[in-house]
Amino acid sequence: MTHPAPTDDVVETVSLYVLDALPADERATFERHLAEGCRTCAGEVARLTPVVGELGHAIPGRAPRPEVRDRLLARLARPWTIVRADEGGWERDPLGLDVRRLHRDPADGRATSLVRMPGGARYPRHRHASTEELYLLEGDLTVEGERLRAGDYCAAGPGTIHGETTSDGGCTFVLVTSEHDEVVSDQVTRPTPRAGLIFVRVTESPWRPGVVPGVEMRRLHTDRARGTITALVRMAAGTRLPGHRHITAEQLFMLAGDAQIAGESLAAGDYYRMTAGTSHDVTHTVHGCEFLLISSAVEVFG
Repeated sequence: MTHPAPTDDVVETVSLYVLDALPADERATFERHLAEGCRTCAGEVARLTPVVGELGHAIPGRAPRPEVRDRLLARLARPWTIVRADEGGWERDPLGLDVRRLHRDPADGRATSLVRMPGGARYPRHRHASTEELYLLEGDLTVEGERLRAGDYCAAGPGTIHGETTSDGGCTFVLVTSEHDEVVSDQVTRPTPRAGLIFVRVTESPWRPGVVPGVEMRRLHTDRARGTITALVRMAAGTRLPGHRHITAEQLFMLAGDAQIAGESLAAGDYYRMTAGTSHDVTHTVHGCEFLLISSAVEVFG
């Protein structure tokens, strides 16, 4: 897809690109986009690249304190994003939903968020620009007549349309979706209700043994176009998962317990993301844990 004009998202992505601040997977995606011949993005790259060389002269030079420099270098060396349960503010969107952004991929136009929907709220009929995934943490949510409860999962494929989404008593859910979804009117036709929708109840899809003893997985969805799976993962106390390399970006939302990943301790409500092509060492848990996982369908272990 080419861009007819330099939107705010385009300018933001290009700015990060010329500053060499895009993660590796996002940079590769953007460079493929440039190779496909988007003149708008190429023009913005040409316009903003000379600016980078002037940034160093914009303010007087000042050496940072040693501890500030050390913290900055340590953060830049980490190929992961962590959002703690008590970090990040909630923002009210135009439709009256409270949204807490966990991660945004400007190159891909997708975002992962926590969403709170108050009782009586109604989300309008809309078309999905790419795969949408929703995992209900608490409360109730009705999608196309299907009433979801805590632990239920719903996915909608690219290009699909579903009707108004409602909640009677309010709810909270993890949402992964495109920022380019669009609200559509009732006059827009669709093949059949629920076309392209997948529902997985908390009582469905049994737990199956994982790659090592002490690990169980409950598969929720396979997105073949993106090369990813979505699953619930359960690790027994003391379990250690081998080090592995990520073919795609890996996202993890802690539901319960504790996990130790790449030297970081995670607890319930924490979010963790590793970029594509990165690796980390053994993942282990002291007391046991359960988390929602979106990762490549094939991970490389060892």
